[in-house]
This record gives sequence, C-alpha cells and structure tokens, in this order.
Amino acid sequence: MKADVVSNSRTIAQFVAETRTRRPPEAVLDAARMCLVDWVAVATGAQGEPVGRVVRDVASRWNAQGRSTLLLGGASGAVGAALCNGTLAHCLDFDDTYVKANTHTSAPLWAATLAMGEDVGASEREMLCAFLTGFEVSARIGYGLGEAVTARGFHATGVFGRLAAAAACAALMKLETRTAQHALGVAATQASGLVGSFGTMSKPFHAGKAAMDGVLSAQLAAAGFEAATHLFDPGGGFDTAIIQDKAVSITPADFSSWEILGNSFKPYAACHLTHPAIDAARELGLTAADMARAKAIRIDVGALAHQVTGEKSGAPPGPMEAKFDLKYCVALALTGRPISAADFVDPLPEDPRIPDLVDKMTAASHPACGYASAAIEVVFDGAPARRIHIPEAKGHPGNPMTWDDMRAKFEGLVEPVAGASTQAIFDSLRDFGGESGSGLKTIRMLSAALND
Repeated sequence: MKADVVSNSRTIAQFVAETRTRRPPEAVLDAARMCLVDWVAVATGAQGEPVGRVVRDVASRWNAQGRSTLLLGGASGAVGAALCNGTLAHCLDFDDTYVKANTHTSAPLWAATLAMGEDVGASEREMLCAFLTGFEVSARIGYGLGEAVTARGFHATGVFGRLAAAAACAALMKLETRTAQHALGVAATQASGLVGSFGTMSKPFHAGKAAMDGVLSAQLAAAGFEAATHLFDPGGGFDTAIIQDKAVSITPADFSSWEILGNSFKPYAACHLTHPAIDAARELGLTAADMARAKAIRIDVGALAHQVTGEKSGAPPGPMEAKFDLKYCVALALTGRPISAADFVDPLPEDPRIPDLVDKMTAASHPACGYASAAIEVVFDGAPARRIHIPEAKGHPGNPMTWDDMRAKFEGLVEPVAGASTQAIFDSLRDFGGESGSGLKTIRMLSAALND
C-alpha cells in the first residue's frame, strides 16, 4: 500500500486502527516473541542497576493504583509501569536495535504494550499484534532517519520509541483512525533524548520516558485531547524540526512488508556500534604472546560508530561510560572477555593488559565500513600484520542470532534470578500469545522473584 505524500499521517494512523482486523503471519508473530524474550532477559539482568531502582522508587511515590506489572515487583498504573519497565529494559544497553532507524525499539515498546495491555485487559495475542503495529509504525517514520537523527545529537530511541509506544497503546485502546492521529501527534510533540546523555542514567531513562509518553498520549487522545495531525507528512513538522538542514526527510509509508524481520539483537552488553569491532577482535584470537608483540592496533569503523564511540579515551570512569568506549570494548574482547553484563560492573574489572592494549590503539572512520561492519589491523614486531574485516556483525539480519543463541543469552541473564525455573520461563515466553496462554502469568511470577 503506497501512501500519497499529503496523507502520510493518516495512512500511518489508519494502519494503527486496522490492528484489530490484521492477521500477521506466524513468522512475524515469532519475531515479536523473540523481541519479548530478549526484553525480559535484559530487564531481568538489570535488576541490580541503580537507575532502575531510582526510577521505581520515585514512581512509587505517585501512589498510582493499577494492575500493570512492575518488573521489580508489585503493580502500578500503566503510565508508571511503562516508565519503570522501559527504563529497566535499557539499563544494560543489551537490548535489540532496528538499525534503519538506529532505535532500541523493544525497550519502550514492550514496556508500553504490556502496561497498557494489562490495564485494558487485552489478551496475549492482542498484545503481540499491538506490539507489531507499534514496531512497524516506528520503522516507517524512522526508516532512513536514524543515523541523521543521531548525528544531530538526538537519541533515536527517545524520538521514534515514543511513536512506537503510542501506536501500540492506541491499537490496544482500539482507537479509530482520527483519534489515533491525535495520539501520534501528542507523542511526536514530546520527542526527546540527547546523545550527549549517553553514558549516564539518562540514556535508559529515555526509553522509559518514551514508553510512559506513549501510554499517556493514547490515553489523552482517547479522552478527547487533540494534537497536530499532519506531522508525519514530509515537511509536516516532525522531520524538519529534528533534521533542520532537511538533508533527509520522512518517506511515504509503505506497509506492504514487515520491517520487524530486519530487527537486530545484541550478543554483547555494549553499544551496538561497537559490536562489529568486537567481533573482529574476537576473531583475531590473539594469544598472550601476540598481545605482547603488538606494536599498533588500528580500528576502522563507520562514521557514526566513530562519532559516538571511537573518540573516547579507552579509560572509562565507570560501567555506563565503558559501554560507549570503542577502544575499551575492543580491549575487553582481545583479552577474551565475553562482553557480557558482568564485564560492565562497578568497579570495572582490573586487568593490566587492557590499558596496555588501549595505548596501542587508534580508531578511525573508514568509508568502507557501515553501521554493522568494521576492521581491525594489528601490526607486530617481527611478524606480518594481521587484519580482520567483519562485513556484518553477529545479530544483524545477514548474520542473525538464532533461537538457540537467544536461549543462551536468556539463560545468562535470567538464571541468576530464576534458577531452575529459567527454562520454563523461556519456553512460556517463547509461546507468548500461543496455546499455553501462560506468558503474562510468567512475567508476573518473575516480577515477584525480582522483588524478593
């Protein structure tokens, strides 16, 4: 379905309104389930992160009554649950990424979908379909804009994640097209999040606030709140505000395919932009003797990866900063660490090899490298140089994580909390919206365990 330029905003809202009659293919539903499994895993693994506890403690002071599950225990109104759970899911920076919009879509989107779904009494299948609506709407608006948004200092998750959350919540509330337009307009006018906040508690808060604002936007629209309804037409106000030089703009929405099938998942608990170089470092397989003989280590990455991660010192002051430090992450990988959540704790691991390796490193933007590619060259004393090029990092569509990969990631993050129940939790979530109908019950049970 091709949208006329002047009606792009309406086309998008109509897609939201049609959620209740849409029948997504099973492969697409399964992609949404993988997003949920990953979301639960990274949120559970973040249970000890201070930012999640701070946000939960503040939200609890609102004394909001409701039936939306808080992952750290208890229940709240949908707005508060979306804020808390969305923040928690992005704490580890281990969540999925829709690369074409450079957005961690699931962190805010599943937080909002579950919070609103429980609030309105939706079924698991209705939540899956609403999640897909939110993902596809955000993808159509963010498609091709993500790198430009990030390069101009905005966190794409805060920008496009709000729209995903609002679309899903509007679908769950069964809003008609015109009302859905208002919900999306309210969300758009709240778009925010700064790249300058990366490496601080504000980054995961961007995801939580996006989820919260998505819930609020749909609730306001349902109550009669009116907003601009033309913002997603090219030049309609949304893209021109964020990308003021008009280098790129929103393209007409085409919902003939499913963008969720091109979603990416993280095998490493660091900024996605570091992953191609991490893969290269791991593939090099340097021995202790190799590291001692190395004279120089050159890291070539894409322009955005260099801008966001490549100019850091290699000596981060804490775990949040470490996730966005290319040299530090490459040094971790070269020394054989798995780049898991356990590698980004306070204090950071003490390993004298890491500063030695960092001192030998230079990082540069290379025109042959894109978002998902990188190369590392190591120059040795008395031996030929070695160079590894990664055309597409693990977890991206051309080199995807399988369900077995996801199970291993899930176990690593959830087993410390759930113990012997981990496999049953995985299997229940793997069938979310299916015959068992036990997914929501499982999430509530896990929430109780996290509160112990």
